[in-house]
Amino acid sequence: MKLSPYLLALLFVIASCAGNDGTDLTPELPAESTHEQFFSNLFSLCGETFTGESTYPENSDHVLVDTELVVNISTCTPERIEVMLFRDGDTWHATWILEKREGGLHLYHDHIGDKEYAEGEEPLTGYGGYADDRGSATQQYFPADQHTADILPEAATNVWMMDMDLVNGVFVYSLERHNEPRFRAEVYLN
Repeated sequence: MKLSPYLLALLFVIASCAGNDGTDLTPELPAESTHEQFFSNLFSLCGETFTGESTYPENSDHVLVDTELVVNISTCTPERIEVMLFRDGDTWHATWILEKREGGLHLYHDHIGDKEYAEGEEPLTGYGGYADDRGSATQQYFPADQHTADILPEAATNVWMMDMDLVNGVFVYSLERHNEPRFRAEVYLN
């Protein structure tokens, strides 16, 4: 019996999306640019959880210092990845959202529903920026965009960085303002 090329292609796709134990795996995304490669590498970690702590600043007044940080790569589509950040293991703090947009790879911070804000106070949310050209398949830099400068003028010089050490299972998130470190967290794959 001769199989049609379409049926062979379908069987190949089905076989490549199943592990040796028959469980479904996250499909690989096509990736040509370093932005796409980074997105694809992060996409491959969908469903994974990392636990760690902030490594900068040492100021214990900062809400994310002296606390356990949990990062969960929670929702993934070919156009959007949501990375949830919890402090003290279970208190939601923010969601880092990476999206493929017309202008490129974009990171923004969602704080809607953040319990750290007083009742009736509006959370500051939606700030971020587009990845620039300094990055690689495992590391990207996101300078603040105009929307961020408009809603949070003091953050106009912010640069957020995400770095994945896929070999050792380490995920780093950091923030600089005025070319000075402002925050850094290191979390490790559980």
